[in-house]
Amino acid sequence: MATLNVADLNRQGKVFVGANVSAKSVIAVNATMTGLMLYNPINSGKKLVLVDAGFVWTTTPAAVHNVGIGIVAATATAPTSLTVAGGPARAADGSGLAGSGIVYDAAVFAAAPVAARWFLNATYQAASAAGTTVASAMQLDRLDGSIALVPGSAACLIAVTTTAVGMGSFTWVEYPI
Repeated sequence: MATLNVADLNRQGKVFVGANVSAKSVIAVNATMTGLMLYNPINSGKKLVLVDAGFVWTTTPAAVHNVGIGIVAATATAPTSLTVAGGPARAADGSGLAGSGIVYDAAVFAAAPVAARWFLNATYQAASAAGTTVASAMQLDRLDGSIALVPGSAACLIAVTTTAVGMGSFTWVEYPI
């Protein structure tokens, strides 16, 4: 199986990153999403190929948490009620160039995302003399191109069972269509 040569693509200025800069609530799939979303604008002329997605908690989970990636199918209807996550996404090579992909903390999509991949589970142990424990504090899902976003589509961090509070990140490569 071939993998992306991210270092080489980074030297070419094709790798971009975006992340939350403060804690957000990652929620179950819904047309109104919060947490972290990567949107490929309808007129971008690019395909966004995901390299990885990450999540780190900022609060101790009070129950079992499952975090994954949901996909919003391409549509000509742009998302609304947008909150940009920490400013524009930037090139991973340090050049400061902005990519076509836009990273949001909140957005309303024309349709709810569909769960595509699960990558994180935090088990929860009720408080006892030993205290509350969390099995995993940070996770990075190495997608290596297994998810790509065409213009008008989006990827979202999603949760099931319990809202996950923390910060997320996406790394992607932009290819001309």
